[in-house]
Amino acid sequence: MATVSMERVEDPASLLTWLADRPDHEALTGYNPVGWESSTWILHAMYENPGLARLGTHDDILRRGLDAGDLAPLVVGGINLDEDTTETGIPLGYVSRPGGPWQRVLWSTYLARGAEPERDRTLPPSYSWFPHSSWPADIQPPPEGSLDEESLDALLDALSQHSVAGPGTECVAFYASVPTGDFDKLHVWRGPLSAVPGLIAERGGRYGFSPTNLWPVDRSWMVWTDYDLQGSKVSGSVSLIDAIERHPVLETTDWSARR
Repeated sequence: MATVSMERVEDPASLLTWLADRPDHEALTGYNPVGWESSTWILHAMYENPGLARLGTHDDILRRGLDAGDLAPLVVGGINLDEDTTETGIPLGYVSRPGGPWQRVLWSTYLARGAEPERDRTLPPSYSWFPHSSWPADIQPPPEGSLDEESLDALLDALSQHSVAGPGTECVAFYASVPTGDFDKLHVWRGPLSAVPGLIAERGGRYGFSPTNLWPVDRSWMVWTDYDLQGSKVSGSVSLIDAIERHPVLETTDWSARR
């Protein structure tokens, strides 16, 4: 059986014309168009390993490693960045599902454990929802800028079931300038929905992130994963959004800017 893949679009202007009215800065981190019947936010997966509970925070581990000489400091342009920054522990980009003894922990479960009042949620799902400057070492926080393996596969499953040609539905994948590090050329790909994972480096592709935006050529739905966020917005029909919110693997929230 031939392997299906997405193909790079060398002249993608016509595929992006419908986004021309969006603010210019969205080309840097991700487009957030509107106009669908419904939408929801997928909260990127986080995991817990109780066996690491006594190790402190991710920053504590870094400091111990630096002090012991086991880790080399990060020096850029003669400046030791580790001296003035905090290691948050938040992964940037796509992460695979960790094996045992790591276990999935829902945002709702984790946030319910804290004694602090509800955090600021004026921003979409992101670091501001949590109380940590550095996460506990026994938690693998939800990644920024990309869906994780578990959430991506579950989302593609739901999208396939609500798309005109199932997993063969022709789609457009857009990577914004910041996640690609390319501010000169547009990174736009086209191909079947089932081939989307093949764009990711850990799955044979070239990018450290899932697509910034993903939509079928009929634009019946839209996925937006902003570089700075730990959640992905999915817009589409009421039936699609209902299916995503009911999916046993996906954790969602109905956050909106009106909060």
